[in-house]
Amino acid sequence: MQVKVTGAAAKIDALFRFDKVVWAGIQKGVKEAAESVAADARSRVPSYGLGGTSGAGGWGGWIAKKDGRNLSYDQASIRKNVKTRFKSQMKSGVRVVKGQAVNMSPAGAIYMLAGSRNKSGHQFNSVIKRQHGSGPWPRAMTPAYYAKGPQASREIGRLIEQAINDVNNA
Repeated sequence: MQVKVTGAAAKIDALFRFDKVVWAGIQKGVKEAAESVAADARSRVPSYGLGGTSGAGGWGGWIAKKDGRNLSYDQASIRKNVKTRFKSQMKSGVRVVKGQAVNMSPAGAIYMLAGSRNKSGHQFNSVIKRQHGSGPWPRAMTPAYYAKGPQASREIGRLIEQAINDVNNA
């Protein structure tokens, strides 16, 4: 089968519909391209969420009352839980493919978003904003996206074009 469709979105949709083996390769390649963004975000997670060097760096040990999740600040856990994922969806009749770096850690979510919506003078929000900045949110993720996103986007574009060429030349 030969796929010759104009426009990147149309090409992606043709692969999605007609060649599941190539589509699986695209999913893997997109996640690999997004890894540079995730790695940059991991490197931006500080050793301490708040304060000095005792205990959890002033953050303290938190256990969620509702479900018992550990919300304590643990740099290694937060870094480990910054992962990549593949997303594909139809928007206005066009298939859109994305590689995303996402944070899967409860403590990471607190660090990344504290103070982003609640602009009150709550002590926790005030201190974390003073120590780690008041944006852009999510902390670490957005700066990583701007630092490494354009490179990842180019890699994804090359990946799609290579997949089309491989299918056309098979």
